Amino acid sequence: MHPTLHRIVTVACAILVCNIALGPAGPVASHAADSVPSDDKGSTHWKERIWVDFPIRIELDSVLALDQLLLAAPIASFNREQVGFRTGKNGARILVFQPRVTEQEAEILLAEGYGFIRLPDLEKSGRRAVEAEWARRSSGGTEREAPEKSTQVILDYYPTYTEMVEIMDQLALDYPAICRTFIWGTSVEGLLLNGLVISADVQNSAPEPEVRLSSTMHGDEPIGTILLLNLADYLTVNYGQTGFEEITDLVDNTEIHIMPLHNPDGYGAGTRSNASGVDLNRNFPEPAGSHLITEIENIAFMDYGNAHHFVISENAHSGALVVNYPWDYTYDLTPDDLAFIQLSLEYSTYNLPMYNGSFPQGITNGADWYIATGTGQDWAYHVTGCMDVTVELSNQKWPNASQLPDLWDNNRESLLHFIRASRYGVNGVVTESVTGQPLAATITVTGNDKSVITDPEHGDYYKLLDEGVYDVTVTAEGYVPRIFTDVNVSWGAATVMDVALDPDSSSTDFPRPLVASVEAWPNPFNGGTSVHFTNSDPGLVTVGIYDLQGRLVRLLASGEMQVDQYVEHWDGRDDKGVAVGSGVYFARMVAGAREASAKLVLIK
Repeated sequence: MHPTLHRIVTVACAILVCNIALGPAGPVASHAADSVPSDDKGSTHWKERIWVDFPIRIELDSVLALDQLLLAAPIASFNREQVGFRTGKNGARILVFQPRVTEQEAEILLAEGYGFIRLPDLEKSGRRAVEAEWARRSSGGTEREAPEKSTQVILDYYPTYTEMVEIMDQLALDYPAICRTFIWGTSVEGLLLNGLVISADVQNSAPEPEVRLSSTMHGDEPIGTILLLNLADYLTVNYGQTGFEEITDLVDNTEIHIMPLHNPDGYGAGTRSNASGVDLNRNFPEPAGSHLITEIENIAFMDYGNAHHFVISENAHSGALVVNYPWDYTYDLTPDDLAFIQLSLEYSTYNLPMYNGSFPQGITNGADWYIATGTGQDWAYHVTGCMDVTVELSNQKWPNASQLPDLWDNNRESLLHFIRASRYGVNGVVTESVTGQPLAATITVTGNDKSVITDPEHGDYYKLLDEGVYDVTVTAEGYVPRIFTDVNVSWGAATVMDVALDPDSSSTDFPRPLVASVEAWPNPFNGGTSVHFTNSDPGLVTVGIYDLQGRLVRLLASGEMQVDQYVEHWDGRDDKGVAVGSGVYFARMVAGAREASAKLVLIK
């Protein structure tokens, strides 16, 4: 184990001395023992889970039969991860349903004629083992011995919330040139939602694909959290090292956002839901528009997603072993179905247990598995255009900690290949032919009604495509469109297509070149940043800082300005002198009829 991960093993764990409401059929958290101390941060960490249900197994002949069962004998804890399949002796597809039920639900099942097999409760024993280890460490248990430093970093224990934060903080401290922390929100119980960005020039953005790796929307599915912490350490430790040139290339050419714990309250309580009793992966707006988002963890997740230009992303779960791709909410296929299949295979192919598991090639369309509404991947793809998949890492939710190194071995190459796939298909940079400045442009593939847009800060775009020959159109307001025919694409390689668009002089919206430009550095920043802006038209110019809702936070400059370059300092305070919170802001310049903006990230 690398010393970065070992340093924090003995950090004390706290227990929240209270109950949380998990709904009428959900597990109940117990009162914690007063003898277990809180850490010096006063964070809520974990509580002993009291179990009121147990696992069973029922075999059925179809999804329709499962629907009929759930109507006759409703099971409150039902979720899609409990649905699996096997092949019978005659080749028939047999549905295997393994829910958790209460004694009362079990009696109703029997009364309705559904026999079942009671299974060993591996989830319960696994969680209890984790709780016992956390209690031992919090009460002064002996510290682990650190093995010699290795470039193969493996977490072989379940860290508490505080230990996770310590791991991420230490990585950013040890590797500041390529790794930084960020906070993207808070949980219901007030825990910070922490993350890491790993990139070659981590303090500044660049024309490169942004990739989001997140985990544990369901608090009782923690394996992905461990794997993402391992991945962060693996990327930083091996960057620039001989024999790890592929890692260096990955970090040099990708902006990797790691969000390892989406639901810290549920993780601490050992529950699927958050502290409000809500399943976070059923609480996103769906394309059909029938879901109302209520939970602050998801609102923060969406705000962060909307503020970035993620190309691909994955959210890690457990309880099954498969990569699940959109749509979840409908049997209709997405416009990018073939590319989704290739992206999913990019993960499953390098995970042999997954690839050879009960799902063909280790992948499934979400609705083909079982319809689910309000899922994160459907929201991400529908609203932001990010190709998001759900990775189910293990049939067991809380495997023994001794199995974590093997799970890392099974998923390491999958994660690396998944990140690399962000460049597959067609990509490039769109600029203005006169000035070379990046453009806000739209890229459309004939026959595919899911267009992608450029990141207006750099003009870069990424459209994942399956192998084939395509016609691609690039458009921008006020510019002459360009159409590229017979563009050859091979999966596993990037087809680079940089495009320079000519101004359309016949358009009433014809823009004058370089009327306004804005940039800032350092960015991200803590304490203050310099906003540099260029004006090439004499006249009234205003420059302000705006939040994600478009509200003016701070007016930096306003008045008549000549053709020149200017700079204003922003100290992270609003117009009233009050320090604003961490997050994403925009520096916007308005010069006559033209505007320019730059994204700022404030970190505290």
